[in-house]
Amino acid sequence: MTKFKTSLLFFFLLQSFLVLSQIPKEMPLFPNGIKDNAIVHEQKESYADSLIKPGSLSQKNRVFSNISEPAYMIFPAAEANNKHIATIIFPGGGFVNNWVDKEGTDLALWLSQQGITCMVVKYRTNTKDEKGKFKIPMETVYFEALKKDVNASVMTMIGLADKLKFDKDKIGVLGFSAGGFISEWLTFTAVSEKMPWKPAFVGLIYAGDKLKLLENIKDKSSLPPFFMAIARDDKKWTLKRALPFLSAVVAEVNKSELHIYSKGDHGFGLAYNEGHSVGLWKNSFYNWLLDIYKK
Repeated sequence: MTKFKTSLLFFFLLQSFLVLSQIPKEMPLFPNGIKDNAIVHEQKESYADSLIKPGSLSQKNRVFSNISEPAYMIFPAAEANNKHIATIIFPGGGFVNNWVDKEGTDLALWLSQQGITCMVVKYRTNTKDEKGKFKIPMETVYFEALKKDVNASVMTMIGLADKLKFDKDKIGVLGFSAGGFISEWLTFTAVSEKMPWKPAFVGLIYAGDKLKLLENIKDKSSLPPFFMAIARDDKKWTLKRALPFLSAVVAEVNKSELHIYSKGDHGFGLAYNEGHSVGLWKNSFYNWLLDIYKK
């Protein structure tokens, strides 16, 4: 190996190390454990390494399964340009998997450098048998993952506000696919039940379908603004299925934005190579936040 090739290899290894060193250690959402945990799997929690796309900031693409002990990671905002805004990120995975990097740490690394503090949540998941049926009733998973894990995430984030220097009234949520369902549920539950806390803003990435819940909110001004992004060629969460809700939100909820991209399909994440325009959605989301909080 030539001296040049050796130097080049060292450079790439160093760059990978610097990026990976930015991924914080996972912390348990329930430090004292979960009493009578309703989600316990026969197999231990594990992850599969999926294809890492060029441009991935985390240089990882882990797909976790059999999650019975939820955890989170915190990405503090860069001190030089702290916007005093925070986002709780819920990755997708159909409540069976958790795409913690593609739909979590990659975005958190980027947003934190823009001055947005992020939390990535690895919530509890279901599993399927050999016939493709859920082993745990989804009602149980919804109650545990949506209610308990989400509430713990929110309370943890609020508790970190002073330490990480973000405003408690500027904490929003963003979810991909199933994580978007979680973000929807949290928002509509908080508003309809008049809970003491509700998200300051909501990001739905290839998600959104609770039209009836939206219609049941008489005072739409009580809802936080939504940022919604979906690909026109999404084969899993089709535009035809999602558009009634998405268009109603953008029409009725103040400061909301809807971005429909011609190319990207389902699960584009940060869209490193799915298309030219869809890859800009994270920039639009960031600038949308600046518009919301512009004084």
